[in-house]
Amino acid sequence: MANMRVVVSARLRQARVDAGLSQEDMADQLGLSQVGYSGIERGRTRIGVDMLLQVCGVLGRPITSFVGGGAVEIGDVSEETREVVGLMENLSQREREAILGYARFVAQESAKEFDQE
Repeated sequence: MANMRVVVSARLRQARVDAGLSQEDMADQLGLSQVGYSGIERGRTRIGVDMLLQVCGVLGRPITSFVGGGAVEIGDVSEETREVVGLMENLSQREREAILGYARFVAQESAKEFDQE
């Protein structure tokens, strides 16, 4: 499994972007500097449970959307995610593993690009 800090930070970034907020907006609402919040999204700074709960409040999302690895409520995912899940249901285990491996690779490359910004 990927480093949990990388997973959480990628989910935080995506949730913030989905909410239409900049890093500065998030930082302001959390009482942090933009640089401080950026460190959390980059996975360089650990986020504590208290801060994560504050993030949940700002973004209106349950904590499981950031740290959950299991089942999610269907309403908690995007239409694209639902489509991917539906398509993957009809694939073999080998095909699903290949797609999952590719998705992990893309997520890691995206995180690297994000770190270079």
